[in-house]
Amino acid sequence: MADTEPRKRRRPAKSCEQCRQRKVRCDRNVPCGPCTRARSSLGCSYRRDSRFSTPTDHQASPIISREPQRNARSYPLPSGMPEGSTGKECISSQLGSTIRDLQLRLQRLEERLTDTDIVRPSAPEPDIQQALRELCDKVQRLEQRLLSCTDSPQAPKGELSIAATPPRLHTSSRKMKLGPQPLCPELKAELTARTKELRLLRGSVKAAQSPRLNDPVPDLLSTIPTRSVCDELVQCYLRTFERVYRIVHIPSFNKEYQQFWDQPLAAPTPFLMKLALILAIGTTFHPQRGKAGKEYDTRLIQTWIYAAQWWLTGPAEKNTFNLDGLQIFCLLLLARQMGSPGPSLYLSAGSLLQTATAMGLHRDSAYFPFLPPFQSEMRARLWATVLELTLQSSLDSASPITIPYFDTKPPSNFNDTDINPDIKPLPNPHPSTTHTDTSLQLLLNASFSLRAETIHLIHSPDRIPYQKALYLATKLRTTCHTITTFFQSNTTTITTSPFHKSHLLTTLNRYILHLHLPFAHAASTTPQYHYSRKLCLESALTIASFAPSSSTSILPIPLDDFPLLTLTARGPLRGPLNLDIICTLALELITQIEEAPAVPNTTTAPNPLTLLSSTIRAPILQTLENLALQSAHVLRMHGKSPALKRYIISEALVAQIRALEDGGGGGDVQGVVYEAVRGCLREGVGML
Repeated sequence: MADTEPRKRRRPAKSCEQCRQRKVRCDRNVPCGPCTRARSSLGCSYRRDSRFSTPTDHQASPIISREPQRNARSYPLPSGMPEGSTGKECISSQLGSTIRDLQLRLQRLEERLTDTDIVRPSAPEPDIQQALRELCDKVQRLEQRLLSCTDSPQAPKGELSIAATPPRLHTSSRKMKLGPQPLCPELKAELTARTKELRLLRGSVKAAQSPRLNDPVPDLLSTIPTRSVCDELVQCYLRTFERVYRIVHIPSFNKEYQQFWDQPLAAPTPFLMKLALILAIGTTFHPQRGKAGKEYDTRLIQTWIYAAQWWLTGPAEKNTFNLDGLQIFCLLLLARQMGSPGPSLYLSAGSLLQTATAMGLHRDSAYFPFLPPFQSEMRARLWATVLELTLQSSLDSASPITIPYFDTKPPSNFNDTDINPDIKPLPNPHPSTTHTDTSLQLLLNASFSLRAETIHLIHSPDRIPYQKALYLATKLRTTCHTITTFFQSNTTTITTSPFHKSHLLTTLNRYILHLHLPFAHAASTTPQYHYSRKLCLESALTIASFAPSSSTSILPIPLDDFPLLTLTARGPLRGPLNLDIICTLALELITQIEEAPAVPNTTTAPNPLTLLSSTIRAPILQTLENLALQSAHVLRMHGKSPALKRYIISEALVAQIRALEDGGGGGDVQGVVYEAVRGCLREGVGML
């Protein structure tokens, strides 16, 4: 043919290069959907010649040519972008709406130009070209702003975003965002409101599904005594156990205490639980305890204990997983040892240790940079208290101790007035030689590692190396001397009292006693263990010296704090009236009687050796008789837990020793012991 039709040009590709290579349908977005959803990181890019074509004689300009309606976002890339550049999307709704508006305006202009009713001129009018050029420039500037938005640094730490991409996830950090970007504060506020609403709805659903349980103490506020009585009981607690086991911050507690009496009905439940347990502990040391009836006091103490126990373990136990709950747990363990109901195996110091570990108290506050300084110091104090209660419980219950790894530093040597919840940088702590409100806790905590190692050996199934036992005993005795020196140099300090000295020395001497008791039992057959027998006797006599004297059981003489504690407490806090002290003294007396030289019946003159051994035994026997008398005194005190076992055992041991000293045979001694037990049972029934 002479006139051949002109060769048609190939239709330019509008898909991105990556979709064309993978032969998938492209939605022509920047970046497109298939590239965004791809497993591997793909750079969505378009060829310049595929999106920008130069008009020729056979092809009209893309702006004024007649073509179907296109997607509002299928416009060419800005001319300022390099070839093959990767597109980025922005989350800003304001910028996105502006772009869509401009694209719609461009589309309407093109539709008007392609309308059949309009006569297309041979060349575009200058005003239309100028308008289109300005619109394209605006689109280009907006797209550049969007690209710079996505390339900006990540959100600060306050935003909900992951700081770094985990190496096991093959994705970009842009896809790891968990919350709104800084450009959308309204979205963040909306998410916060929705989250709170969802939590409230979830709480109401759980409350509707939970069973309706009866609170054992529905009105705890009505059980609180008058303010004058509460003031005395609170001071009784603060001057005794709070100086050794730092549980509360005294100025903060006094502030809440004043607010409670100003508005009793507005008091929060955690404070009511703390106050009730502090009153229960303080009742033990009140000089006029039992004025309203000892049975009434005992019943009231049990009411407070069971109220706190229900709050910790009842339906609201999830709300107790905080420092307030941990403080109440510590106070509960102390209050249960003040008498009835006594220590519990289910609410034990082991559970307290596990709770404190779950709350992260075993890690140093340096790992929590956003933690206020006041809370960091209170966490250190509470962790030291938890460790101390765990050690004492392990020694008394003969259960192995399992303490996790911890790097929490000991508490600082601060007075309570030196710190407060609003303080930002903590002041410099006082020197170790300066006595503060935390000195007693630091003094006891200094020997924690030594006592923990001793506990491990005591409960070990293997035989204790004797040299190791001697080494630990020497270290423990050195600690006892340090404590004695500390109290001698602080006799004028108001925060220390004979109660604290007696309590600390009793605690440490019990470790020496239990460590060397197995060797003391074998000392009669193995002479090299004689030193262990001597150590056990010294430790038992030291602890027994803190018991009330026999005159206090007859005359109504006011007792000090520690004698009151021994007559009331249970568990390790009984001190001199524990069975390990009573049995150790009795065993020593029986061993000395058996080792004494035999005296012939025909001899009328006293043997000097017999008199000497009897003189040596006299103070020990007198101490044992005093412990038996105090055990009977506990039994006579109505309203307290009747310690019948201690009373019967101590009286039987005293009767056995008296019979052995009188030279009675085996049958005679056994009869005397049976008669003593029978008399104790008869007297016990009469006293109860």
